[in-house]
Amino acid sequence: MRAVRGRGGLPFLPLDLRPGFGTRRGNNVFVGSAPFPEFHGADAPPRTQPKQDEFEEECEGGNSDQYSTKCEDACWRVLFRNAPSGDKARIKRITEWREHSLIGTEGHIERTSAWIHLLGSFGFVLFALLRPATMLDSTSLSGRLSSYTSIVLAITFAVSTGYHTLGTVDGLAPIMRAFDHGAIDVALAVAATTDMSVVTLDFDNVPWQTTVDAFGVALVILCFFVYRRLVLPSDDTKIGWGDCRLGLFRIQHADFEYSALRSSGYIVLAFGFVSLVPAALRNLSPLASATLIACNGVSLILLIMGMYLDNVLIWPDTLYKNPVWRKKQRPPWACHNRTCGCIMTSHAWWHVFSLVSVVTLTIGREVAISDTAFHTHPHT
Repeated sequence: MRAVRGRGGLPFLPLDLRPGFGTRRGNNVFVGSAPFPEFHGADAPPRTQPKQDEFEEECEGGNSDQYSTKCEDACWRVLFRNAPSGDKARIKRITEWREHSLIGTEGHIERTSAWIHLLGSFGFVLFALLRPATMLDSTSLSGRLSSYTSIVLAITFAVSTGYHTLGTVDGLAPIMRAFDHGAIDVALAVAATTDMSVVTLDFDNVPWQTTVDAFGVALVILCFFVYRRLVLPSDDTKIGWGDCRLGLFRIQHADFEYSALRSSGYIVLAFGFVSLVPAALRNLSPLASATLIACNGVSLILLIMGMYLDNVLIWPDTLYKNPVWRKKQRPPWACHNRTCGCIMTSHAWWHVFSLVSVVTLTIGREVAISDTAFHTHPHT
């Protein structure tokens, strides 16, 4: 495919990275590269979207500056208080507009997701700081890598917090999303490498190519999507969808046809442990191998459930579209609070699943490292 002039394409990398290249334009048919049906939800919302000028006027302008905040007060608005701003007439209009909002007059749809990541970052920072002072192994290579993994996870959750706060600023949204996914790539690679060290007893007799395999996968995905972000204007990836009146409107930048490529990269890294199961059974004790395999299995199930909930079912977001809301009744299993301005959207639930998944992985890894260290140095 040819790079399109004026779109930032480079002659030595002839790719058309614009959204919609898998569709028909006039007499030309553009063939998409996604091997699976396009995901719905956070990374690739429904194809039918309101026009740019429609959602900007109705949602961005009328729904309280949720996605047009200034950089200096974006974090405060998302995390604590998203009060209407402007002259008295505008404040009155926005307040009246939010009368039926699920997140109240000062809430924000990104608030729950931001706090989940903030708590995750704080938890892993605390764990990384306290780990050397505990009885957990911090001398072996696997033990040190586990400490580094906790630090990387803390940084990743911090970056994601920044994405859900500063990402509400129009100019920062595409940049923060690139940083967010880049941090996730690095974290998955570091965690996969640490697990490999655990099951191979500190890379004993392991070729160097095997030790850098996970980072190779992460680097390919990272380079591709950073390049795509650099050559595409932000308006080409910007989308908005949801219900403004209920406070469920969301604006972000999506991968569209390439969402399957990004997801498959994450899946390769997350499922990489399957290839390590024989080594775990051979090298580790029954307790260590069983715990590590079980925790990795539970972690994968949680990730799959979270992705399915957020990208396929889009639950509980779809519940709020039920006509029962016209009677102001709470849908079953819905979770929102107008006082704190929080709502558990499908994307927020995905973050809960992913956080629990990472904690489960960490527990299994620490049990395996401690048990291996005990059998190697039983008197230390």
